Amino acid sequence: MVKIAVEYPFTDIRQALQNKGYQTDMVEQEADASVYDVVVVRNQYALNGSLIRASLVETRGRSVDEIVKEVEERLQRAGKIPGTAKAEKSASGGGGFTSGILTGAVVGAAAALLMTPKSGKEMQSLVKEKIPGGSSDGESTLSQVKEKAAQTASQVKDKAMEMKDKKSSDGQKE
Repeated sequence: MVKIAVEYPFTDIRQALQNKGYQTDMVEQEADASVYDVVVVRNQYALNGSLIRASLVETRGRSVDEIVKEVEERLQRAGKIPGTAKAEKSASGGGGFTSGILTGAVVGAAAALLMTPKSGKEMQSLVKEKIPGGSSDGESTLSQVKEKAAQTASQVKDKAMEMKDKKSSDGQKE
């Protein structure tokens, strides 16, 4: 069972959590809070260096509903309660796979540019020489390669969007 500690005097927060079915206890000292999954505190910095291993939720400047919502999010992330934390994360993350591929491509290109011992013009001429058919043919071949890369990127993006749509429609059915 999930155990939540609420620092004294926040009885309204404790009551709201109990209304949602959570086991809550009021605590007055930091030593009392060491066996809980989540601890609701006035100021988390006052407990720096303490033995509390629980997730701390600070009350300052927030409503009871906001605090209860954060407690539940922390419990979901910790795997203490079932929830939709993963579904919300994937829905808000959008194209995580696609952005990962694009980030990898950008990082790889930047690394290649930084690691090359030749200047840009020297690399272009070297690439044109390596392409079969000479430099005039090389430019048309290079444009074909660029076009094929653009097509492949478009296909990957379409597939990722299709997978995302399918996943979101599967999530709505449950």
